Amino acid sequence: MAATGQIAHNLSALYDLYFTVVPAYTVDLLDQAFALRYLVYCVENPYEDPARSLSQREMDMYDTHSVHAVLIYKASGKAVGCVRLVLPAPAVGLEALPIWDLLNDEPRLSLKRCPPRGTAEISRYAVSKMFRRREGETQYPDTGFFDIADHSRRLVPHITLGLMRGVGRLAADYGMTHVCAVMAPALLRLLERFGISFEPLGAPVEHHGLRQPCVAECSNLLSGLGARNPDYYQVVNAAYRSA
Repeated sequence: MAATGQIAHNLSALYDLYFTVVPAYTVDLLDQAFALRYLVYCVENPYEDPARSLSQREMDMYDTHSVHAVLIYKASGKAVGCVRLVLPAPAVGLEALPIWDLLNDEPRLSLKRCPPRGTAEISRYAVSKMFRRREGETQYPDTGFFDIADHSRRLVPHITLGLMRGVGRLAADYGMTHVCAVMAPALLRLLERFGISFEPLGAPVEHHGLRQPCVAECSNLLSGLGARNPDYYQVVNAAYRSA
């Protein structure tokens, strides 16, 4: 047990040496998130029409009831990753989430079993191209550990873990007990390797490529992570329990 605790301490310390994940509660941090989204969703991938983002900031109607987190690379002080939680709208509930329009009747019924005011949607996951330079990482950064320095590759946590830490903080801040998402199969497999398992909501759908709608209870995500990777668990759980 002491050895595991030491690994977790070393992992967190090394992670914090290079990165910090913070809620984007300032105008500057929000601007960095929207700018990164523009690069990833409009320039590098043809997901959104760049002509609709004249300021080179990618935003949509869901941002009016969303909260955001950014991954800051300390060497530059700039955001190199971002993610948002779309919150349920008070008057509409779960129907205000982007996932709703992608589901048919049966998956909608499954989603409606979740607390209508305690369920948010993870979306607009984006990572700077500078951290997607390994073979096979054109879209997601964590098919292997990224290179900061050769001696630290084994211990530096994945960028996705950092963004999940941000999701945990946002979910805790806003009292969300459940999260849903529409994820690429590759990202779901990556999270499974961490022990983070989502339940499918119906069949895969076509949305920026083939995507799987899914849902999970936050406490189950944490327990799965703890069972598979107790060292990583301490990093994410500390964020979720901090609120």
